[in-house]
Amino acid sequence: MNDIIDGNAALIQFFPLPAHLYSKDIACIVTVAYAEEQGPNLTGLINALYSKGYINLDHLLNSSWKKLYQVPRLGHKRLMLLLNLLERISADPKTIENHTIVPRVTMQSKKDIKELTLKRIIKKYNETSVVVLTEATEKEARIKKIKDRLREMGLII
Repeated sequence: MNDIIDGNAALIQFFPLPAHLYSKDIACIVTVAYAEEQGPNLTGLINALYSKGYINLDHLLNSSWKKLYQVPRLGHKRLMLLLNLLERISADPKTIENHTIVPRVTMQSKKDIKELTLKRIIKKYNETSVVVLTEATEKEARIKKIKDRLREMGLII
C-alpha cells in the first residue's frame, strides 16, 4: 500500500475489478464495511467523494492517491478506511455485485446552505412585503369608500 501513498498511479492498478462493476455507485463500498467502521467516518467519506464528483467506482479507481488526498474533508483516517474497503472489494468483487442503492440526496456545502437560506429569507421577505402592501392598499381603498359614502350622507365634509 505504500506505493499508493507516494505515487501518481491510478488506484485501478492496485485494486482491479471486473469491468461490469465500474459503473457501480461509490456507496456500494458500504457493503464491505465492518460494523465498527460504519458510522460518521464512512458517511463522511462517501459524502466527501460525492461532493467532489466521484459518483462511480470507475471515476474513483481512475483517480490517483494524490488527487484523493486533495479532496476536502478526506483526512488520513478516512483515506485509510477507503483503501481498506477497496482492498476488500478487489479481493472479493462479488460482495458488491448485487448492491442496489436508493437514490441519493445531493449534499450541499455550508456555503450553498447559507446562500439557500439567505435566498429563502429574502424571498419570504419579498413575499411578505407584497402581501403587506396589497393589504394596505385594500384597507386604504375601503377607507376611501367609507369616507365617500359618509360625504354623500352629509355626515362629514
